[in-house]
Amino acid sequence: MGTAKILIFLAAAGLAACAAAVTLKVNEGTEYYYGRVSFLSPDGRLPYGNTESAVKREIAAGGARITETVTQPAPSPSMKPETVVTVMTRRRKTLVYDAADAGKTFSGTVTFLSPDLKSWTYDIKLAAGGAVKGKGSIEKKALTTDKQLEGVKRPMRIKEELKAVSEDMYRVRLSQFNPPGGAE
Repeated sequence: MGTAKILIFLAAAGLAACAAAVTLKVNEGTEYYYGRVSFLSPDGRLPYGNTESAVKREIAAGGARITETVTQPAPSPSMKPETVVTVMTRRRKTLVYDAADAGKTFSGTVTFLSPDLKSWTYDIKLAAGGAVKGKGSIEKKALTTDKQLEGVKRPMRIKEELKAVSEDMYRVRLSQFNPPGGAE
């Protein structure tokens, strides 16, 4: 067997090893987070603004499906909060998940870096144009992300710093996002 054939064989064997089935190390269930989202210049030096965010993260089907419901206050206190539901579905037995929101405003992939699904990268395309790339993790009872919004008129960096909360506290935060009675 020639050197070129050996190299091709080794490369193919390496790719096959990477594509091997991954056994997930997760528990099904629901986690809740609450905290701040900061919008910054692409280099992170100039703050554009911030908001609060409440996240419900559900892991189902042995980790093959993750649903995240993200709720943030509306720009005006008299408006209903904004909610985006994202579903991530595992590709075969890999750590790559197809991700899309219910409103079909974005789609792409979230690639987890380990079978515990505690750290990941984003590669998301926006339906209106542009992309979101970045990373996220769950460590020490906190969910953090660092994303770049690219290919739009106003590119920016988006950082989330959310702490784990109880379901009761999550519901309290959601109720605080609602406009006062009669303001709608």
